[in-house]
Amino acid sequence: MTPRKAAWIVMAGALLLGGASTASAQWNSTAIGVAEYDTEQTLLLLAGVSASPGGVGIAPLVGVQANFLTFDAVDRVEVFTVRPYAGLRSGYEGGSLYGTVGYAFSSRDEDVGAVAADRGSGVVVSAGLDHWGTGGPLGYQLLGSYNFGSEAYWTRGRVTTRAGRTSGMRVGGEVALLGGEGYSAWQPGAIVEWHNGAGRILGLGAGMKLFDAGDDAFYVRVEGVLPLSRR
Repeated sequence: MTPRKAAWIVMAGALLLGGASTASAQWNSTAIGVAEYDTEQTLLLLAGVSASPGGVGIAPLVGVQANFLTFDAVDRVEVFTVRPYAGLRSGYEGGSLYGTVGYAFSSRDEDVGAVAADRGSGVVVSAGLDHWGTGGPLGYQLLGSYNFGSEAYWTRGRVTTRAGRTSGMRVGGEVALLGGEGYSAWQPGAIVEWHNGAGRILGLGAGMKLFDAGDDAFYVRVEGVLPLSRR
């Protein structure tokens, strides 16, 4: 599949899903951002925007995600990737889950050993589950994606709990598994989040990157979620 054909498929899917929603549905949009740096001088910057009607039930989901990765090899390597996608979101009382299909356009198609399945060009399928509950202290998140072009996968599970009965701060742990042709790794870490009650989230994380081929590293991460529109 050529990149141009894949792009048309993604855009057509987005239009079909958007047309399938009812005329009265109000669309909500959300922006995310991530910055991660480790002791091997690997830097990842990620930004994305998604939109979907809110509420309970099945609804279309469209968005685009871009990331910039730079790391040391023989020389300094820089990789820029953009991935538009479309899919479905299912909201339920206390959480939501989703599945999407998109295409990653990458400035570098070689096996660069990046930290997510978007490395390299190719069709990418993703799925996720966010469960915040209906009043209990625990929250759960499970994310995963697979790039058919680079045959790379990435998945992460996270569990957090409220730091106090009425506090907006949450603390917890996470484990990510990633791999591709010739490499694999797992990434355990701790996370602290601040929720303002209106959808805004600021998170700080730290942990280890443990690669099967060595060169383990300590990482730190800043991430944020910002609602752009809520109706």
